[in-house]
Amino acid sequence: SLVVRGARVELDLSGAIDVAAERARLSRDLAAAQRELQTSTAKLANAAFVARAPEPVVAKVRARLVAAEASVTRISAQLDALPRS
Repeated sequence: SLVVRGARVELDLSGAIDVAAERARLSRDLAAAQRELQTSTAKLANAAFVARAPEPVVAKVRARLVAAEASVTRISAQLDALPRS
């Protein structure tokens, strides 16, 4: 479902999606996003890295952390929305 100009539009896609395959794909995507989140968190927690790395590099890692957090949240919501089969 989606909202278009204040109207909610719902499409019945039952049977159009292979739920098991979509769940497997989203699970792989979630694992990759969680790895990126852990890697970025570890780099930023390393005081030596933050102190020695150029600011643009640290800023890039911070941006990757924010993007990974958003991905984990989005993918988790998508997984939760899929029917359990």
